[in-house]
Amino acid sequence: MLHKSLIALTALAASSIASAQDYDLAIANVGIVNVETGEIEPNRTVVIDEGKIEMILPAEDARPETLETIDGTGKFLIPGLIDMHVHTNRDSLPLFLRFGVTTVRDMGTHFDELTPDSRGQIAMRREIAEGTLEGPELVLALRILDGNIPRNPSWAMHYASIATPEEGRALVNQVADAGGDFVKVYTDLTPDVFAAIVDETKTRGLTFAGHVPGEVGYAAAAQAGLRTAEHLRGIFMDISSEEERWRAEFAEEAAKLTASATYLFTNGKLTEMAATRDPAKETALFDVLKENDVGIVPTLVVLDDPRWRYPSAVPDPELVGELSSIYQRIVTPQADVKGPFASIADGKAAYELREQLVGRMHDAGVTVLVGSDASNPFVVPGVSMHTELGLLVRAGMTPGEALRAATLENARYIEAADRIGSVTQGKEADLILLDANPLEDIAATRAISAVILNGSPYAPDVEDGGES
Repeated sequence: MLHKSLIALTALAASSIASAQDYDLAIANVGIVNVETGEIEPNRTVVIDEGKIEMILPAEDARPETLETIDGTGKFLIPGLIDMHVHTNRDSLPLFLRFGVTTVRDMGTHFDELTPDSRGQIAMRREIAEGTLEGPELVLALRILDGNIPRNPSWAMHYASIATPEEGRALVNQVADAGGDFVKVYTDLTPDVFAAIVDETKTRGLTFAGHVPGEVGYAAAAQAGLRTAEHLRGIFMDISSEEERWRAEFAEEAAKLTASATYLFTNGKLTEMAATRDPAKETALFDVLKENDVGIVPTLVVLDDPRWRYPSAVPDPELVGELSSIYQRIVTPQADVKGPFASIADGKAAYELREQLVGRMHDAGVTVLVGSDASNPFVVPGVSMHTELGLLVRAGMTPGEALRAATLENARYIEAADRIGSVTQGKEADLILLDANPLEDIAATRAISAVILNGSPYAPDVEDGGES
């Protein structure tokens, strides 16, 4: 954000050139939410041209000529939201935009060959950039790199089952050559394969993120360069006084190669591990995460089952109806609330333990980021980002801290903070105009008056149900 002393200079510059050209859009007399400082900059006019924020002026200053003006009186302007954990397909894209999610990090959703001209997410990203497809900016992992366990044939291309370090290196190169932005690692990678993948990502100039392999652990993964860790999966092993016992149990299960050892982490098992929590080990782990600038993406919304409170709960039928049949099945829960592994009581207890851990992490200075894991049961694209913000505030973040995490901090972790993530002169004009102040109540992020995408008001295509 411009320093106040520079605003006047910007205004002078604007007045000298205003007569020479028309700008695309002005948002007049609006309160800018400075996500870096957590303050409101009142009575500003934001001038947008060619998809970027051209200038920010005091509202009382003469406004340059613009082709369109939005009256921002009584409203609040925030950056577009960035969802750090999603799984997309074409029909999910308009829902992200409708709810102000203008950038998403796709954590591995690509059912096609890894070639630059393939369909799937690579083509979607290209079409969005060309303007032939409406959707958020896509940051792509393309593949999920996991251990050598059997897969359902329909998922075999989506998840890469890797048996040797050489196979791991080959997969990294396939992702890089196809245009992947980062590499996603997963739970069942063995330490030698994980090490090879990490080494190859560095050779190719990529970062890696994802699930922390159960035989590696959070501290070792952080020291190896892990950028973000998802879901808090497995972390209760790292902070347990009986870590060696849990780690050995995981390795024993993984060695069977019959099913993902992920399933060792049932809700009941998690509560067992949490009962052996060692505060000193937890503090030491938090220090390692901070020292290595690892971001934590808790995805609390995917862990919090609404049926615990409302047994007949279903996701919003109107929103679900806009998704393809396969995504409708994904977001609509098919099983009993108990799930295959745990009771309702275990599920509630495990969720509360995760929420409390997020609060302790945040208090300790570990970077907590915002991602939804759309699409999963109840996790409808777009709207679930707002649910996650509310859950993070309940876990202990202030509304301003949660909003900063969902914008500027998320942008930093995808190496894009120089161009998105705040309402700042020179940055891309992906913005949300709100009817209420989100610093007072995070639920205000749902009170969307307008979404500005690439410098223009976004109007979803309703004729075909939002599909592109």
